[in-house]
Amino acid sequence: MLKIPTFLCLLFSISVLTAQTTTEKKKVPRLSFDYTSGYQHLKMKDVNQFYLDSFAMKYQLFDQHIHSAYSRTFQVQYQISPLIGLGIQTKFDHARIANDSPLYVIDSVGNILNTITSHNELSAKNLGIGFFASLNGVELIQRITGKLMSQDFKMDVQIGTAYHFGDVTLTQSSIYLVDAHPTKAKTLGGNIQLKLSYPLLKSRTSTLRLKMTLGYQYAHTQTLQYFPKSNFGNNDWIVQGKYPITADFSGFNAGLGLSYEIQHRSKQELVLLSRNALYLDIFGQSLYGALMYERIQNAESTGVQHGLAAGIMFLNRIPWDYLRVFTLPLSYSAYFDFNRTKNSPHKLELGCGLNFLALRHFESTSASREQYLFPSVRIGYCYHSYHNGLLFKATFTPALAGFVRDNFGTDQMSTYFGSAAFFDNRAFPWVGLSIGKTF
Repeated sequence: MLKIPTFLCLLFSISVLTAQTTTEKKKVPRLSFDYTSGYQHLKMKDVNQFYLDSFAMKYQLFDQHIHSAYSRTFQVQYQISPLIGLGIQTKFDHARIANDSPLYVIDSVGNILNTITSHNELSAKNLGIGFFASLNGVELIQRITGKLMSQDFKMDVQIGTAYHFGDVTLTQSSIYLVDAHPTKAKTLGGNIQLKLSYPLLKSRTSTLRLKMTLGYQYAHTQTLQYFPKSNFGNNDWIVQGKYPITADFSGFNAGLGLSYEIQHRSKQELVLLSRNALYLDIFGQSLYGALMYERIQNAESTGVQHGLAAGIMFLNRIPWDYLRVFTLPLSYSAYFDFNRTKNSPHKLELGCGLNFLALRHFESTSASREQYLFPSVRIGYCYHSYHNGLLFKATFTPALAGFVRDNFGTDQMSTYFGSAAFFDNRAFPWVGLSIGKTF
């Protein structure tokens, strides 16, 4: 119950942070936060056919297919013009079916001594992280027809791409044991959404909107593999000779949610030079995100400006991966003025950083641990108000190979030079958004 008040307090705190004490000229909605929950249709052809039909239903573990999931989506969007917006999105889909089946205790001659009920649960989860572009349909119609329309009603079309992390887990439990068989896969997918919204509450600096979404998601994963991976044999999921088995989270979706818009106000006069920034890094260098503090060393310079930043983030048992996450990012940034004018807020950012990431898994009986120390680079756009105002960044932040320390399959931690954090590649593309306050 505390989640809703906390969320609303956070939104209104951000509204206060972005307020500036100078003369107003015009209010323009620039930054918005969207939360949506609803229905996601799933294809799940291989799981339904190869696993449920050929194995689970045969042995009376389950008597239904996976067809739909409960979906939750969080978006942050920045409106770069009245027509076009850019943003980052996190979407979590979760489908679950359960059934109880009997287990028989049999003696040496085949007599049934006891019957135990086994609870079987098949869970399919998908986490999609990506970015999107948004087209303002009302503004487009106004430009085509030349007629002004009401700004209360909004119609946006969004097209995006996302990296999906699929997870299909079978859990069987009785009074004697709990046996879990998690399998994982990943894929690059896409989505298209139509978003309709109408204001519920308005204030001088912000607007709360009720929104409805309708769209399609493509997310057909690679072959499901057992996790944690074994050092012996084949890790691919094979059921009675059916190979390979993939998870397909593709399908149409619909949902209802809230959108919170913050008004950006252009100014006639700016005062009070700001050298510090406190902001929330969403994904980005630390992969899971972090709360960052940054210090600009030469904010008064008309040339390249230099910034140093450090942050921290601790997340306990995040829902999509059953993980405990701890991260410490450090970074350096060089800011270049697009217009070559003194203290223009629009900057090109080039930077590099070093990140420590610690993960603890809770999916198996003995929790596994992973620790990573890896570098990253970034390039992107930064809006840095040097006069006590808004900070916004949209950056491309690929993770690079670094040092890995884990205890997969053993009780001892081993250290080696490996992949880029928890990815299987030596370099992995990643994006990030940063939103906060300069002072």
